Amino acid sequence: MSNKLMDTQELNDIRRMLGEEPNEDNLSNIPTVQKKTNTDSFDLNDILAEVSGVVDQTKKGTANASTSQRVKTRMSGGTANIPRITGTIQPGTGRISSGTGRIPKVNGRVGSDSGRVSQSTGRYSQASQRIPRIPGVDPMEVEMNMRKMADEQARHLKELATEAAEEQERERRMSRKERRKLEKERRMENERMLDKEDEIEIRNPREALKYCRRRAKNLARRSLLVLILTVIAMYITVASGMGLPLPSMLKYAEHTFLTVMTMMMLQFFAMFIGLDIVGNGIYNLFKGRPDRGTLVVISLVASLLHGMTIILFKNNAWMPYCAISMVLLFAQMQEEKAFMAGRYRAYKAAALGDRPTGIYAHADAKDRARRAVKYRMRSVDNFLREMERTDTVQVFERIYTPIAILASIAFSVMAAIAAKDWVRFFWAFSAIMSISAPLGILCSFGTSYKNISRKLLSEGAAIAGAKHAQRLCKTRQAIMRDSDFYPAGSIVIDEIKNYGNYTTEKLLAYASAVTANNNLEIGRVLAEALREQFGRPVKANNIVYYESGGMSADIGTDNVMVGTAAFLSKLGISQPTEYTVSNSVYVVINSQIAGEIVMSYHPTAQTYGAVHIMTRVKKYPVISAQDFNISPAMVESMFEVKKGEIGSIDAQRIDEVNNIKYVQNDKVSALLSKDGAMPFAIVLQSAERLLTSLRANLFIGTVAGIAGMLLMFYLTYKGAAEAVEPKNVLIYLLLWYLPTFAVNTSTKISY
Repeated sequence: MSNKLMDTQELNDIRRMLGEEPNEDNLSNIPTVQKKTNTDSFDLNDILAEVSGVVDQTKKGTANASTSQRVKTRMSGGTANIPRITGTIQPGTGRISSGTGRIPKVNGRVGSDSGRVSQSTGRYSQASQRIPRIPGVDPMEVEMNMRKMADEQARHLKELATEAAEEQERERRMSRKERRKLEKERRMENERMLDKEDEIEIRNPREALKYCRRRAKNLARRSLLVLILTVIAMYITVASGMGLPLPSMLKYAEHTFLTVMTMMMLQFFAMFIGLDIVGNGIYNLFKGRPDRGTLVVISLVASLLHGMTIILFKNNAWMPYCAISMVLLFAQMQEEKAFMAGRYRAYKAAALGDRPTGIYAHADAKDRARRAVKYRMRSVDNFLREMERTDTVQVFERIYTPIAILASIAFSVMAAIAAKDWVRFFWAFSAIMSISAPLGILCSFGTSYKNISRKLLSEGAAIAGAKHAQRLCKTRQAIMRDSDFYPAGSIVIDEIKNYGNYTTEKLLAYASAVTANNNLEIGRVLAEALREQFGRPVKANNIVYYESGGMSADIGTDNVMVGTAAFLSKLGISQPTEYTVSNSVYVVINSQIAGEIVMSYHPTAQTYGAVHIMTRVKKYPVISAQDFNISPAMVESMFEVKKGEIGSIDAQRIDEVNNIKYVQNDKVSALLSKDGAMPFAIVLQSAERLLTSLRANLFIGTVAGIAGMLLMFYLTYKGAAEAVEPKNVLIYLLLWYLPTFAVNTSTKISY
């Protein structure tokens, strides 16, 4: 920096920094300063040059900073002329001993990121010669963080590539069986990925219930027409063999062509009436998701092909199976109608309230127990989403249907090769397909789901499906809270005893304030008693829950504790000498017993029945109550339950279990429009019945289908046409349907 006086440009810069416009007239009035050469004095030119340099440096830093952080300075008044400065600096101290020696005080402010002008010195700090591009952020540190993130990402990609290479190497070394198992797991994973929440369309429950009701009525009307056509076809099929009256033109032995054409026309009309069922079966087949409707459609097509071979090749040795295929179509329409009726009732239960109670099946890892828990939901969307997911019946039919179709084709080919007659393929294929879909499989779920949904709707409840019923059946405990055991009106205050100088109103006010949180029934009862006494409520602070059965809080300057007799004994507080009741609540004020509130608990009939229903279906109630009077021994005594069948949650985990975050990773399985112990118990019992009926029907149907296909293959392979007549097949199907009918009817019985 050279020794020089400030020129006009530098003074203009100073004025701009101070917020004034430069005035050319004032510049001529600035006095000149003589340079001193005394070693003990200072050179004013050096000081002015230093000030000028600081200004230049500040301007340079301000230009590099953000435009939103410009320096704004306000002047309180005056022209900011720099006066003549005289004086000397004392050696060693650096202070001016005489003269003014200071720059005029400036009332100005600078942006917070660019620094602040010190009013004592009037200059900017020169500690840092570099202003970063982002105020408060070091560019080197940002660059180092970015390099670190890039290195971590590269390392992660390298690990993924290594894992992929190792996985490929493991697959190469696997056996064929292990590869098939791995492929199966991948298919299941892909199926779960397709079942994501964002790919499931949630239906409006009010619109969905209208659609289900309309479709159920439509299917009921059309299935009645199909039944009439089926009865006609069945009569034509069995009349000639049983000696029943029949027009001569419809006798199969005398007029084969007319009989076959009549039966094919009846089947065609039935297929036209049930066109939606037929269309869904074909659609699912081409989509690679064959279902029970696909078996029915292939059976119908096989019957038509068999009838055409009889007409074309004039071979009347084998009776067509059109009547049997029409029976299967009628059964499938009835199953769809019953399923829609059940869905209608489930959607109706979902539409009863905006914020219903959801029932979840939760596996507690800490206690190693499967529990059924219920919580109030924010909306019904989660339940509606679960209703649209793939169910157990759909999973079963996607496994059984391809096996049945491939087995029927293979058996028919073998029968045709054995007879060296390719026409026999159509006969064998029609016979085997007519028995591959027994009524136990076609009617396995719809009727039982309809009956159980009707029962649940009377309680304002619904189950999402068979898969969710299975989840509930796996539970072994049912979490029950205060209001489940003792709902409103079941707790009564019998007597209030005073042991100190406190009034009854004050005892009730203190006890009500301590127990007012968390919607405790005992708190509601105490608050109601306080209102009846025309007492004034108070506010409690610092409420604390104790594991031994009590609570404490601060009310004004008093420390109040409310709890049982056992709670007092554990705290070392002496109890009164009078006789006490086990359900009494003691009020302790400042470590002295102030009073006793004698309460009586009365179990309601519904709660009594709900507890026994849960124990009967082996869903043992577990107490998660915040009321310190409710204990397993008390519940077992009042509800007449065997000792050890009522459990309790650890006092430290009650808040955790009562919070909905306890089941944040679980799917809602059922829904309650009105909360209570009885609807909860009915849902658990209904889930057991629904799953039991489904498993029984699928087992019966699978056994009937496998045994029937093997039997049909043997008879067609031997060419025993008389043994595989349609009437014999019909008798076989009806006999195997009897246990299915009994199982479905059992779900209609009141329980």
